[in-house]
Amino acid sequence: MNSSCSGKLHGFRQIAQEKLQHVFYSIPSEKDLIIEPALIKPLEHVCGASWLRKKGIDKIYKFDPKNPPPKRKQLVYFINSNLLTFKSVLDQISGYQSQTSSLMEVDIRNKQYHVLVMPSVLASFEHLLEEEGLHGIVELYNFQWDFLQLDDSILSLELPDVFADVFVRKDTTPLSSMAQSIRIFNLVMGNPHIVFSLGENAEKIVQMVLRMESNKHSSMASSVVGKENNKTEENAGKDPEYAAMLVLDRDRDYPACLLTPVVYCGLLLEIQTLNSGSLLVDSDSNKIKIGKLAFLQQQDLTQGSSKQEATSLQMSGTQDMIYLENRYRHFSEVISLLSSQAKTLGLEGKAYSREMKLHEMNDYVTNKLPKVAAAKKELFKHLRLCETIVEEIGANFEKHQMIEESILTNTNRKQIMNYILELLSSDAHKYNTLRLICLYHVTIGLSGEDMTKLMTAYLNAFGYRYLAVFSNLFQARLFPDTTNLSKTKILSQISIPTLKTPFQIEANKLKQLPTDSNESVPTAGSGRDAGLAGVKPGQINVGKTCASYVFNGNYIPLVAQLAHMIFAAPSFDNLNTRLGHLERLKVFGRVLQRNNQGSVDTYATPKTIKELATSCHKAALNQLFPLKEKTMFIFIVGGITYAEIAACHLLEQTIGAKIVLSSDRIIAGHDLIESVISC
Repeated sequence: MNSSCSGKLHGFRQIAQEKLQHVFYSIPSEKDLIIEPALIKPLEHVCGASWLRKKGIDKIYKFDPKNPPPKRKQLVYFINSNLLTFKSVLDQISGYQSQTSSLMEVDIRNKQYHVLVMPSVLASFEHLLEEEGLHGIVELYNFQWDFLQLDDSILSLELPDVFADVFVRKDTTPLSSMAQSIRIFNLVMGNPHIVFSLGENAEKIVQMVLRMESNKHSSMASSVVGKENNKTEENAGKDPEYAAMLVLDRDRDYPACLLTPVVYCGLLLEIQTLNSGSLLVDSDSNKIKIGKLAFLQQQDLTQGSSKQEATSLQMSGTQDMIYLENRYRHFSEVISLLSSQAKTLGLEGKAYSREMKLHEMNDYVTNKLPKVAAAKKELFKHLRLCETIVEEIGANFEKHQMIEESILTNTNRKQIMNYILELLSSDAHKYNTLRLICLYHVTIGLSGEDMTKLMTAYLNAFGYRYLAVFSNLFQARLFPDTTNLSKTKILSQISIPTLKTPFQIEANKLKQLPTDSNESVPTAGSGRDAGLAGVKPGQINVGKTCASYVFNGNYIPLVAQLAHMIFAAPSFDNLNTRLGHLERLKVFGRVLQRNNQGSVDTYATPKTIKELATSCHKAALNQLFPLKEKTMFIFIVGGITYAEIAACHLLEQTIGAKIVLSSDRIIAGHDLIESVISC
């Protein structure tokens, strides 16, 4: 990535600081900040404690509904846009008000309570404020930090519960916040020549962006955005930093989230929790242990009582060189590399000798030894994580990979069912077992009989209080409808298995299934038959050439395949041949903003590739392809996985492209299912 583009990505932090500064300057005199714990880590990407103090913040407290901090001066609450959290804030404020003498008249001109809501204030907040009798006493503010740069070419909005809200509850409120952030991105980077959207929500977001761009002076825009809007016409004629943009719905490619990755960064999220680029390193607790039944954990409780302190690992190549070197490697390769690195550090640590001269000793102790100690400390974190991965996932990994491959290729259905039922009876996991069931349904489709068996086994394992979970999964298209199963419908579902499922037909058109097309694909390896650990270093092919290596050669993520096809298309006609069958893939962009008369139509109606192939825009689109600059901005609605990031990173290296990936947050399959269960 060139320095100009990298500098602009860093500019999003400055924009967020300007927005936050504007809010703080509008509140006179000193104030205390009470911040919701979930927002602390993301806020660290925007500013530090010293910056906050310079803007008038005296003390900073974590928000605790049961233990309010002392009221000394004005209070500024910083919370997520959650009604229950807001109710807890108002309860605290009511408590402060009751301590104030009732004889004192409230001065509404100098409000003592301010609530900063991320990303926006909901209408229900205003109604609740009136119901609590605090209207005129509490001031509400919108704040959105837009994109946070978590790593090189990786951006995140760090918005919670987007998948549950949009895909399960069908609440599209978060879409406007995402559209506003993409609008800011366009102002900074320039409007791309062509924009693709795949999915209903993705299309809505792009349409919102177009509306905002056609109404630059709308009252919805903040003061910071208003300053940038003045430059829009000036920047319109310039070439954008990214030639193309792709906005994709999470439900368009569930397998990329439900499959188990084999790359190191992907497996890290399988065992530990990620919070705004910071990974918890705790050997005593992880996602696997938490999700298993209590009686399956009893054997672990009897083990040694020595507990290691939990630390954090920054999943950023700029902050951790070990992570930078290994993040996109096959896990079995990482183990051997870390082992050799540990031996090297051990030899460096023994470099001290009594035969050294005094100045050599001083130089070693002052310069060399601290670096070796720091490197050992960081390496120890990675070794602890690798050990946890092997302990929690490694034993069953080879068989699990074979089952996932069978699911993708629609083979050995009986073996798949027996494997899932065996898991539910002997090694049930609240999230990962359900994740495998959802993968089965998305790729093959569950019959009524199989659905009943799996539901019964799951509810017997975890309790019938989870019955509503299957309804939530149905809303997200991860499970069949359980409420309308007549005998006729059940009989129709128990049909003779077809050779190709709808998923396979679609995936084969896009060439996403190397194992199903019987093609020899160079991947990360022969590790597919070797399990997760214990693979010899020589078995791993470092020169990967197929993005399917992130899933052990079984599947290519849709986002990587679409980006590859767009970059590789020599003409728009060729793109129509490859992607014209995707009815949900809509096209927007500068090229479509000119009509037959040559005038500019800022808000052009999006069209499918097939429709554009027979329209008046065909000539202009053919001139656009092949893209002069292989640059693309990708946004996934509902969460992006590290497997998809790794696949796109490989594409960058293979064809010399420049791709920036972003989403509302970075997730794993475990997180997706957990968000559905928590609805």
